Amino acid sequence: MEIKNKKPIVKKKNNDDKTLWIIIGVTTLALGGIGFWYYKKRKSKLEMLPREEDLDGEIASTIANNTTRRSTITRRSTTTGRSTTTRRPTRFRCSSNKYPLKYGTCHRDVKILQSYLSKIYKADLGRSGRSRDGVDGMFGNKTNKAAKKHLQRTSFSKQDIDGMRTAIKTIKR
Repeated sequence: MEIKNKKPIVKKKNNDDKTLWIIIGVTTLALGGIGFWYYKKRKSKLEMLPREEDLDGEIASTIANNTTRRSTITRRSTTTGRSTTTRRPTRFRCSSNKYPLKYGTCHRDVKILQSYLSKIYKADLGRSGRSRDGVDGMFGNKTNKAAKKHLQRTSFSKQDIDGMRTAIKTIKR
């Protein structure tokens, strides 16, 4: 028996393996780039928020209490020493859910006040709420302005709301 000089059988690497690793690498780079972009975007939004050391005391308390829909922010430049004032919208947050009803209150009886303002005085309260008429139960900026304009007050007791409820019922009849 003669043994011929046989070469060992070695499988050739297909280009498919290289292609797979290239696809994995490109995908990893793409996901890393998207993650970095999202991180920078979030970081820039957080940098836009005021820091307490940059704010005047009164403005910081206004933002903390969220008493106005738009906050005025005063920043002092460290290089020039000048202060700049910018306005930015703040999101409405419910700060109370009990009487007296005032700005920042979220309560079912605020709907009575809003219905009263929209039906009696035809006040524009926006497009929020179930019927898109501004009656949503949140005592926000538009409700505050309408109450001040038509009722000359911005704080309401349980008795005030009961009177409004009675007036709305008599109108429906």
